[in-house]
Amino acid sequence: MTTGDMRMNLRERYRWFRTWQEHPFDYANHSEHTTRCANCGTEFRDNFCPRCGQKAGVGPIGWNTVRQGIMILWGMDNRSLSFTLVQLALRPGYLIHDYISGKRQVAFPPVKMLFIVALANALAALLHEKLYGSVAEAQTFEGELAFLNQFMTWAKDNTAWSTLLFMAVFILPTWLFFRRAPRYPRHNLPEGFFIQVFMASLNLLIDTVAQLTVMQVSHLFPIYFIVTYRQLFGYGWWGTIWRLLFCAAIGLGLIIIAAMASVVWFNAEEIFSS
Repeated sequence: MTTGDMRMNLRERYRWFRTWQEHPFDYANHSEHTTRCANCGTEFRDNFCPRCGQKAGVGPIGWNTVRQGIMILWGMDNRSLSFTLVQLALRPGYLIHDYISGKRQVAFPPVKMLFIVALANALAALLHEKLYGSVAEAQTFEGELAFLNQFMTWAKDNTAWSTLLFMAVFILPTWLFFRRAPRYPRHNLPEGFFIQVFMASLNLLIDTVAQLTVMQVSHLFPIYFIVTYRQLFGYGWWGTIWRLLFCAAIGLGLIIIAAMASVVWFNAEEIFSS
């Protein structure tokens, strides 16, 4: 194979990948003959029964039925957790766009996914500690900031909630700077919540890979953030980056304000008595 052929082959594979990113699902009717539903007896020509929703072609129980039953037990049926995580890694913005625009069947339930990924992240951290020794001790705060030690302990024990809490600072800035986006204009704050649930899952997924492979991949999350927002909202690279910089600045400001308010709240008696 010549260099030109390899280049052409790579180009074709990239085109296929880009097409898959935008349209990964096939909803065409593959049923060519009239089928009688084994559940309710309705005759139809489609992939699923229009009356009861049972899939066409359900036959006698066999080993494939056993496999499907086990897959459903682990949440790996039509909205597979594993396939959703693959989508989150390879087409994050398009996946989020599909979900918040009404295509709920394309993804494993996002909040449930966040807690499962957080559990996997905690197990990966324990395995990492077992194999490579204890991780560095977290910073402890003293004086007026001593109350933050309790928060840090809570955050460590509740990875899903703490990651989501951190990502929540982007909900309002994202709404402010991306609500006129060409691909998804006028998104609302509840949709912004689910955007950040997906982003929190992506953050934990990257950290889990880092724990299991001992690779320095933490720098991937900012890159993923840019790629995800570009795919989701449809701005160009520069339009996405400068808006995200403003989002980060506002998010940092909100964190600083919350930290200052917490210091005042937890030390109110000492402050006012002096």
